[in-house]
Amino acid sequence: MNAKTLISAICILLALCLAIYFYAEWQKAQFDAALPVPPAADEQPGGHGKPDGDWKPADDAHDDTGDLIPSVDWQQHIELPALVKPGNLDELDAADPIAKAWAKLDYIMENPFAWGGTADPRTAGLVQQLTPIVDYLESEAHAEEIGALLDELADLRDPRSIETLIAYQCGGNIMSGNVERALIAMGPPVVPYLIPYLDDMGEGEEDPSPQFPDNLGSRGMSVASKVLGHIGAQHRAELDSIVEYILLPKLEALQANDKIMYPIAMGIKGAVARLKR
Repeated sequence: MNAKTLISAICILLALCLAIYFYAEWQKAQFDAALPVPPAADEQPGGHGKPDGDWKPADDAHDDTGDLIPSVDWQQHIELPALVKPGNLDELDAADPIAKAWAKLDYIMENPFAWGGTADPRTAGLVQQLTPIVDYLESEAHAEEIGALLDELADLRDPRSIETLIAYQCGGNIMSGNVERALIAMGPPVVPYLIPYLDDMGEGEEDPSPQFPDNLGSRGMSVASKVLGHIGAQHRAELDSIVEYILLPKLEALQANDKIMYPIAMGIKGAVARLKR
């Protein structure tokens, strides 16, 4: 290969890399533009704001289907710091900022309607149609049917649907931009359910790249880092110490792991940058 041919090949490669980069940035901008803008505290549905920025649920924010979806014990699925053990959150030193962050996460889990959202009567039927989680799609028509049900459930913005939406988005065979936007829009109640996926270091899909021989990470980790990055940035005041002492430390530890698959690593990097703005 002569010098002229080599230079041409390099120029073409550089042009291709630039095209891929700008296309990825354009897609990211399109997604960000489509995200719902969180309403002001006095405009959020299902509750009313207080001067200090906290949220008090409206009297009718709950109904008798509050236990519609069996809740996972999120503490059993998270790598907890040494001072936090399942069942002892009430015994922690309230002055310790890390303990305070985990206690607040527990409060969020127990009070999913505290940031708005309403218990829609359609949620129960949709969840029943989507349960158990479908991990095998019989046909394209089957995929379209499941996708339509997920989009309808996502549009309700009912916090009781969070586990079902995450189960499909993070581990099912169907992914939906609408579901992802719904999770971001529902905000803090989503956080406890996604944090366990940041600890999922299972093997990813095959990647022949020698830079990533162990191929760590998962689809759930990818979804979780992206969604948590947006929620953490939009609800920093409400999440408070959760961002500083839980989200950022976990995401930064993942960012430092050079064995995580490249696409997931890039998403984690974006989430860290978003939370640090």
